[in-house]
Amino acid sequence: MKNKIQYLCGFLCLWIISSCIYSQNSTKVTPVKGSYGIDKEHKIIVWNGKKSATLSSIKEEIHSIEFDGLYQVQDPIVELSKSKNYSIAKEGEQYALYITALPIINITSTDTIIDDRKRLSGITYADKDTVFSASAGIEFRGNISLSFPKKSYDLEFWENGEEEKSTEIKFGSLRSDDDWILDGLYNEPIRLRSYICNKLWLSIHQPYYLSEETKAKSGIDLIFVEAFLNNQYIGIHTLSEQVDRKLLKLQKYENGKVRGELFKASSYEGAPAYQKVPEYNNIFPHWGGYKMEYPFIDYKGHWENIHAFTDFVVNSSDKEFTEKIAERFVIDNAIDYFLFVNLIRATDNLGKNIYVARYDQGAPYFNVPWDLDGVLGTIQDGKRIATTDDILSNGLFDRLLKVNPNGYVTKLKNRWVELRKKQFSDASLFKSIQKPYDFFENEKIYERELHIWPADKSNQEHLDYLVRWLKERLKFLDMYFEKL
Repeated sequence: MKNKIQYLCGFLCLWIISSCIYSQNSTKVTPVKGSYGIDKEHKIIVWNGKKSATLSSIKEEIHSIEFDGLYQVQDPIVELSKSKNYSIAKEGEQYALYITALPIINITSTDTIIDDRKRLSGITYADKDTVFSASAGIEFRGNISLSFPKKSYDLEFWENGEEEKSTEIKFGSLRSDDDWILDGLYNEPIRLRSYICNKLWLSIHQPYYLSEETKAKSGIDLIFVEAFLNNQYIGIHTLSEQVDRKLLKLQKYENGKVRGELFKASSYEGAPAYQKVPEYNNIFPHWGGYKMEYPFIDYKGHWENIHAFTDFVVNSSDKEFTEKIAERFVIDNAIDYFLFVNLIRATDNLGKNIYVARYDQGAPYFNVPWDLDGVLGTIQDGKRIATTDDILSNGLFDRLLKVNPNGYVTKLKNRWVELRKKQFSDASLFKSIQKPYDFFENEKIYERELHIWPADKSNQEHLDYLVRWLKERLKFLDMYFEKL
């Protein structure tokens, strides 16, 4: 009898420790404040509880839960499962309770959020046994996305709401930073495209200077979260890093010397697509379709180097281009970016929505992808474009293919064959789509997303279209590179 009591006590202690996101008291459970969100309009509660808690082993059932008050459980809960929803009631009002494995972000703001100035907000983040709150400036982000009913947001975390002094925050495995993007994904059917593509780019390409800068990234990383804004559920978002000097680990501006450089292609004016070489003026932060991201010192741009490189691509002789291109642009990066953009058919990412960077003074330039939403059979507003049999390019890639410096075409073909055996293989690509889709479907994340943001077609129909499109795209590209 004594051994049985010891065994039962030990089991109970282990269960309590593993349930640190909530405390259990007889038949009532009290979740940690901030680990859940309550939408009283749509009668939805989403709770970031533990993975799955089976209570029957200690002969207990949950009959009530203490959120912002006491909620009675309609049918006593013996297992907290993410694949179910539970009917609970408070003062006669019925709510659907969901358990989520995704982090929850609760945003509160007394000011009206706008798109050209950050307003003070409070942010609470909860993931497993981590719950914290912070102050942040918040504003809408995007161009086309500003017209969507589901918004995207720029967040800058502040030490306090009075001084607006930035402070760095770390989310999960992402880097520590003060600037974050909360992307609503409204133009992405099944909410997967930008996530899949950013992860794919990180898997195929690494910075060439990684041995010197071990923490440098070739692009942004991101995670899925579920968000509430002023106590309203606003659904699935990605929380993502921003492309900046820190992400890429570019060399800092020092003693009046421009070393690392970063430019964002923000509009179609010709220079990012290597179609035009307009005159520049360093008193402006913009030139030819680029925005100066780093360094922008004393309100002055530094356009000399990128202007000279653009002029080289557009106007140099074939002989000079062949001899110098590898010194001025990272060829492995050009190859990977060309293959990547064509695989996902990123129609808006060759003359815009691209960063061009250099690690240090005199170093070659390279590309960093950005804004990967209008891809994989869709365009920027989410509409389907079923084209699979074309090649996307710009002036730089056209010239590389035409002039073929140092066997570029052979390198391009060989890299395609290599990637088709690995990250671009059918098995790898379709798994990268199916796995998060099944996760969202099985854990009822799509159910609550569609409850707030109804769609014109079923998720399954959107998935079937994506799979069909990608199969046809792969067939075409295999034939293209074989004949190149």
